[in-house]
Amino acid sequence: MNKGLSIVGSSRANGDREENDFYPTPRYAVEALLEREKFEGSFWEPACGEGDISEVIKKYYPNNSIRSTDLIDRGYGQGDINFLSQIDLAGMGNIDNIITNPPFSMALEFVEQSKKYSNKKIAMFLKTVFLEGKSRYNMFNDKKFPLKCMYQFAGRVPIYKSGIKLRNSGLIAYAWFVWIKGYEGDTIIKWIN
Repeated sequence: MNKGLSIVGSSRANGDREENDFYPTPRYAVEALLEREKFEGSFWEPACGEGDISEVIKKYYPNNSIRSTDLIDRGYGQGDINFLSQIDLAGMGNIDNIITNPPFSMALEFVEQSKKYSNKKIAMFLKTVFLEGKSRYNMFNDKKFPLKCMYQFAGRVPIYKSGIKLRNSGLIAYAWFVWIKGYEGDTIIKWIN
C-alpha cells in the first residue's frame, strides 16, 4: 500500500477500490441512526448489499414494509436493479423513506434520485467530506427536500472492503445525512458518541 493511501485510511488491498464500491455498513451504525431519528411508513434500501441496513430496519420497524434492491445480486433482496436509471415503481406502493449507504462516487446522484422517489425522509451514510464540493451546493440548498440533520460519528467507523477486515480501516469520518421533505429550519448537527 502506498503512503498516500495509508494516510487517508485505506482499507483497500493494494490501493484498489472494490469493483462495485461494496463497503457494508456496520449494523451498530444503523442502530445509532434509528435510535435518534424516527421514521413512519415504508422503506427502500436501494444499495442493500448483503442486507446489513435492511435487517436493522426490520428489527426496529417489524411491521413496516421494506424493499431491498441492489445493482449487484449478493444473495439478499432483489438484484439487478439500477437505482440511478428510470425505475418502474409499479407494484412498489408508496416509498416513504429511503435509507442507504450509496457508493460514494455516486452519492450525489443517489441523493437526487432519492428526492424523486421518497415521500418523507432520506437517510444516507456518507463520508463527512460529502459536505464539500461546488457540485453539491444546489442539492444542499434545495428548499423542497432540505437537509434537516447530520449525525456525525465522534469516533471513526471502520468500513471494510467487501466486509473483509483489513488493517488501516477506521481513519475516515462518517455521518448520517437526513433529508426531510418540506422541512423548514436550519440544518442541525448532532453527534453520535
